[in-house]
Amino acid sequence: MRFRGVLAGVLALGVTTGCSSSIGEESSKDPFTLPVGTTRWDADAPSWFHDGTLHVGDRTVELGDKVERFALGATGVYWMRGETLMFTSVEGRTQKVEKVVWDNMATSADHSVFATVDQSRGPKDEFGTRAIQVAAFDTRTGEQLYRTPDEKPDEDDDLADLYEETMPLLAGVSNERLFFDDTTIDLSDGSVSRSDEVGDETVIYDGYTETLFHDGYPIGVKGEGRHREVDKAPEFANGRLSPDRSTLFQVDVTPADAVVYDAKTGRGRAIDAPWDHFTLSGWSDKDTFFGVAQQTVSPTDGTVRASQAVTCELRTLACKPVSPVIPENEEASALVMEGDSTSPL
Repeated sequence: MRFRGVLAGVLALGVTTGCSSSIGEESSKDPFTLPVGTTRWDADAPSWFHDGTLHVGDRTVELGDKVERFALGATGVYWMRGETLMFTSVEGRTQKVEKVVWDNMATSADHSVFATVDQSRGPKDEFGTRAIQVAAFDTRTGEQLYRTPDEKPDEDDDLADLYEETMPLLAGVSNERLFFDDTTIDLSDGSVSRSDEVGDETVIYDGYTETLFHDGYPIGVKGEGRHREVDKAPEFANGRLSPDRSTLFQVDVTPADAVVYDAKTGRGRAIDAPWDHFTLSGWSDKDTFFGVAQQTVSPTDGTVRASQAVTCELRTLACKPVSPVIPENEEASALVMEGDSTSPL
């Protein structure tokens, strides 16, 4: 299966389920509705999942063991159990949403819009494979904001073969735009614009680099040592720019050095984290970011021995822990942050 490169660096939104032929109900099946809860929480607070429990700021909800990815909404958390999308409210009530098949979902920076790829009810080709659709919802009300129109595949289309070659990928969502399968979709009116292509492997989504996501603005960075600068012709968006556009993070290396870079001068500054490696997860506000501090075996061996969720002040780069130290080994449950997957690609 080939996933086309995207300037926005959507590898972090990777799909973890194999291609599937869904030959169940007909495409006349009504689209699922998105459940919402009755209580809102601070979805911008540092969130982390470990050993069956999701922590969101000072709140906790029990999700159980089989959580493969999670995304916070305004009134609860949407998460994947195998091929099934689940929802757990702030109060801790869990329900099945739909068997969407694909582990490919995202939320807007303020967590008010949720989007997911869905193969539960789209039109079928002549071989019985359903078309993959994308749907976006308001997480405060459950209102559907957009869904791919039901258009029957062409008579000679073999969707399973097509998806094996080039998988339609959800690249992200904002309050205004949905980025899916080489198109930018305007959520206000459903209009669609095709993306520009650079070579055979890179897609430039209209409006993507101007969109603030939960981990910042996607951007290309280049450089080495303690110097990084904006790459104006990147192959991938391997960096993130802080909400105030002052600071660069490199996000294509794991574990990455616990260093940020001045967006104007390119000079590096060390993050005052527990260890020398750090992975950015998101922003609580324009002045505060959070992520995972990582301890490695040695300076020359990048194998991660332990992780800890931390929150950090952008101005001083001082960090404080929000989780205990969690060992990384086969016997222990992993520390999972929003957007991370617990299943191997």
